[in-house]
Amino acid sequence: METDPLTKFLKLMSKSITNSDLELINLGRSLGLDLVSFAELRASQEDTFADIVRKKALDKMEKDKDNYLSEKDSFYAGSIDFMVSDEPEGKKFFLLETNGGSHRGLSIITKKQQAILYDGYYEAIIQARKLNKRNDNKALILIGVPINDALIHEKVIMVEYFRRKIKGQGYSVKIFNTANYNKDFKAEIVFLIADYKQLSTHLTFSDNWVKYQDENASVLIGDGIARRLNNEEFIRLIKEDFHKINTIIVNPIFEVTDDKSLTYLASYFSKDILEKYNLKYLLFTKAYDEEDLINKLVYAIRRYKKSFIIKPSGGSGGAGVMPISKDEDPANIKNIIKESEKEFFVKFMKSRNPYPYTIQEMADFSLIQWKNGKHTFDMRIYLVQKMGKIIPIGGLARIARGVYSGSLNKQEFVVNLSGYNGQIEVERGRAISKQDGKLLNLTVDDFVNMFCIGCVLFKSIAENYKKIINFSDWDKLLE
Repeated sequence: METDPLTKFLKLMSKSITNSDLELINLGRSLGLDLVSFAELRASQEDTFADIVRKKALDKMEKDKDNYLSEKDSFYAGSIDFMVSDEPEGKKFFLLETNGGSHRGLSIITKKQQAILYDGYYEAIIQARKLNKRNDNKALILIGVPINDALIHEKVIMVEYFRRKIKGQGYSVKIFNTANYNKDFKAEIVFLIADYKQLSTHLTFSDNWVKYQDENASVLIGDGIARRLNNEEFIRLIKEDFHKINTIIVNPIFEVTDDKSLTYLASYFSKDILEKYNLKYLLFTKAYDEEDLINKLVYAIRRYKKSFIIKPSGGSGGAGVMPISKDEDPANIKNIIKESEKEFFVKFMKSRNPYPYTIQEMADFSLIQWKNGKHTFDMRIYLVQKMGKIIPIGGLARIARGVYSGSLNKQEFVVNLSGYNGQIEVERGRAISKQDGKLLNLTVDDFVNMFCIGCVLFKSIAENYKKIINFSDWDKLLE
């Protein structure tokens, strides 16, 4: 009988892991995964190049403190996806989406970059331990993973980093799953790792704590944990004031990062700041049901003579993302929406609602020569909070599978490496390096601007959170 990936993960974490064990190819072998292509992409990353870009970005933001947070517990980690546009004055960038504490692909950034990111998580763990009202100052850290997670190896790397760091600081640590968890644990810091479904059946919320089997959870890593907590008081506090929740959520702003229209709204509120980093503003709005979506699409296409893209709420891997051409027959728009909904439900079943949908103007995007022709691509940048500042780390480019012909076929512009049949096509990923910069036609200054935009955007989400969550005048944005 084949053992599931999570069981293999827990078996591996029960032993002492060597540096050799953590090499991607060896790690993949122990988990029944082929990680050769992951190792090759990681090897193509250039720390020296990323270090130069990061320093330039931090220096550029320092004057106006564009990456400083007023509250350290409002953001911990995230990533942001861009596409690139060629303009007469140079490269400009437009937002695709943000991702919260469940962002993926961390195994293809370098060990140095991983350490920068995981130190941000570590700040949350130590902060939670100090805030815990237990007399013994213990901390219970819940780590959620998708069922049959194809990137389970990334959790191994993360947890092993935590284990070594925690032991190096003189704390005792223990790792459990739902089957062997003992609430009378002796260790000072405990990790409980399970898939989202397993965790959700044991979670409650009371006294402003998320609880697992009535035990206060200090930190939640994995947005899906909080998203699945069906408690009215918890949901109310997330929307009104997540600072009142004692459990630290990585990331507490998941209501915004889940909803692409709210991400665009955050950029709208910081438009003046983002312009100096060459962000390109695009038309967007939100639709709450199918009728609203149809009406707004017909109106937007008729008024602006532009093509648009529709994106379901909280999607992943491009599920449900569909283009609507400016030349589309209005009578066929409903059929395209039905196809989008069908694709979304195939991935997420009926447990998640694709509404509200985001409608976004389709921009002119840069094309690169890759393999057999011209392709679209996007950039993913990883960011973390350290000591009250948002720090850009590194990232990768993701190239669309299909050659671009202008037909708006989905494979021509959906770039997610895991967006097709659950297979992860790492070969379409490119590093942040001097060499791949040439392939992507991007200069050091272009990378610097993307690093800065990511920091400013997450700061805008954190600082304008209530304003964003409570925004309702969506019709105005199209006018």
